[in-house]
Amino acid sequence: MPLAPAAAYAAAERAASAAPASSALPELPRLAPIPRPEPDITALRELDRVLEQITSPDARSRESARAALDEPMPGIVDAVRVRVQDIRGSLDRDAAPRVLTEARRQGRKALKAEKDDDGAKEGADAKRGAKDSKAAKKGAGDGKVKKDEPEGDWLDFMLAMPRPRDGAWRDVVKLLTMDRMLVAAGTTPAVRELIALHAYFGELLRIDLQRQIAKLRDKAVPALIEARQHDAKIVQRWANKQLDLLGRAIPGEAIASNDTQILADVLRAYGRVRDVDAMRVILSFCNSDRARLRDAAREAISAIGEPGIWQLRDAYLNLTGEKAPRDWAWDRIARELFATYDRARLAEVYKLMDEGVAAASAGKHAEATDAFDKVLARSPLFERRKEMVGAYVERAKALSGDRREDALAMLRKALRLGPDKEQARQIEADIAYLEGVLLIERGTPDKFVLERALELDPTHAGAKEALASLADKVVEQKSQTDRYIAAGAVGLAAMLAMLFIARFRSDPAPSPGRRSAAPARPPAAPPPAPPSEPAPQAASPSEPASQVASPSEPAPQVASPSEPAPQAAPPSEPAPQAAPPSEPEAERKDAGGA
Repeated sequence: MPLAPAAAYAAAERAASAAPASSALPELPRLAPIPRPEPDITALRELDRVLEQITSPDARSRESARAALDEPMPGIVDAVRVRVQDIRGSLDRDAAPRVLTEARRQGRKALKAEKDDDGAKEGADAKRGAKDSKAAKKGAGDGKVKKDEPEGDWLDFMLAMPRPRDGAWRDVVKLLTMDRMLVAAGTTPAVRELIALHAYFGELLRIDLQRQIAKLRDKAVPALIEARQHDAKIVQRWANKQLDLLGRAIPGEAIASNDTQILADVLRAYGRVRDVDAMRVILSFCNSDRARLRDAAREAISAIGEPGIWQLRDAYLNLTGEKAPRDWAWDRIARELFATYDRARLAEVYKLMDEGVAAASAGKHAEATDAFDKVLARSPLFERRKEMVGAYVERAKALSGDRREDALAMLRKALRLGPDKEQARQIEADIAYLEGVLLIERGTPDKFVLERALELDPTHAGAKEALASLADKVVEQKSQTDRYIAAGAVGLAAMLAMLFIARFRSDPAPSPGRRSAAPARPPAAPPPAPPSEPAPQAASPSEPASQVASPSEPAPQVASPSEPAPQAAPPSEPAPQAAPPSEPEAERKDAGGA
């Protein structure tokens, strides 16, 4: 991005004249060190599961694990770093190259045979359908694998000849698996771990790592720039070679990316290696409209420091038209330069800020807040944002009568602007009050927010009034509820009484004869009659009782305690009728049940 011209700097100075004179120069941002966090336990377990599956004796498990390697896993970089250290200590340095070489040889043979078959088929098809000999010759092929054709994936070669019981085979497969998982992540920390694999295992994985770097292309550039200052000389030479192969060896080429994150990582990488040759490229991003790139460039300049002082002086001269004083150190020049950039970039913002302050002073709070909204849209962390608080509060008071939602939004925005402690408490009280009123209007009242408003501001009249009205409604509703409960209880008692009476009437009262006959046993059977006399016949209902029983032995009567025994009927009066056969059986059943 080109530097701001001197005319823009002059306009910025005029626009910033209304700013406080005591505004200090911005502090230089510091470049954060490369983090090395502890791995997440979930990611570590997931990695162990994948490694166990891909080295399993079961072919289906290996295929399933291989198919899942192309999907990025969260937190995989830190987990891979831990597991690589474990394999680094257990790897057989003599057996592992032999296993890998044998797998590569067998894999290339299979790949060559497959390509020969494909070439023969293409040649036959071309001969049958080609219209000229040139197309036929091109389609037939010579069956040879071209140098620029891919050699094949080493991990697939290793899985094609599984040796689950061989420790060297298992370690190599795990290393190649973690290599593919880092490529799937595709971040700068992931590429750092790829480069670390080359430092740990040397020529064992060098060729495979080069092919993975070629797949990543621009994503690998920041980590490769950092690797130019690696502790191992072999890694430094390898990183320079990879940057040259990617066409990103010089700073002007390294920034040729449209990805903002990659570009920011490239700028920080130049700062970490303190590359003075990249100073001019870095300075071109110090006034970028994209905050991520602007911050990264300024962090890189702070990391380079004193070696880049002459480039800073030239940039200051080109921007202001004046030379920086000789007694200014590099950090003073950088701070002045960044402040000038900010004023030039925010010239329109300062103008809008002045318009908003003037409108607020005139009591036009709607116009003031509109101007302040534009300022915050351009610069959310504008240094004069505290001056906007009063306008937003007054605007909220004007809207609180009929547009409470908008008033609540204004108060929340004012609170985010960082007012002083006392003013912040007042704003929080107003916010709690409006939230409570809105809940009451929606039919879901909550006195907690209103009580919170009174805690923040005990003199808040609106909160007191709303809380009192809410208490009256609660008391009225409670009294009506008591009435309903009492009426329901009376109705329930009446229903229970009616059910009890109906049940009592439905059960017949037992007769006195049945109650007295319950404990008595049935009479014993009469002794058998002599053979000469016929057995007495059962009397029918129309016959007298004298024909049923013998004159000398009266029939036994069952007497009730409350009633006297019946007297024998005179000869002229018929005896009482015998009961039907079913009635004595029912009496005996009742007596036996009792």
